[in-house]
Amino acid sequence: PCSEIILRQEVLKDGFHRDLLIKVKFGESIEDLQTCRLLIKQDIPAGLFVDPYELASLRERNITEAVMVSENFDIEAPNYLSKESEVLIHARQDSQCDDCFQAFLPVHYRYHRPHSHDGETSIVVNHPDLLMFCDQGEGCRCFLRVRKE
Repeated sequence: PCSEIILRQEVLKDGFHRDLLIKVKFGESIEDLQTCRLLIKQDIPAGLFVDPYELASLRERNITEAVMVSENFDIEAPNYLSKESEVLIHARQDSQCDDCFQAFLPVHYRYHRPHSHDGETSIVVNHPDLLMFCDQGEGCRCFLRVRKE
């Protein structure tokens, strides 16, 4: 039987340049999470972008492990000329929680069309897909795939 999985996404910082923090907590069905790897597939809405050059720099400095899946997109394009993109992030085990993984992703707001309303725009970041692999030894491997519905 599957145990509860708690997914929490948090946007850190203010302004156009923010960080998306993704935390995943697993229940007790997986005995040894030390043998597990968690990959997060995060869709990035058109109102945001992830800078692939920034990701490469963060990978070099071992700050985060993330790669753009989407190709041929313009990071300078405004919201109304952009498409969704996709990022794969290798989550790391949380040193302060035995059953937890976390991942960090810098995101940036795109420019939007001017409008006469209050000047605020909402952007919805959907829950990611989670792909987990655990090597339990003795040739036993466990795969878990949690998709958003």
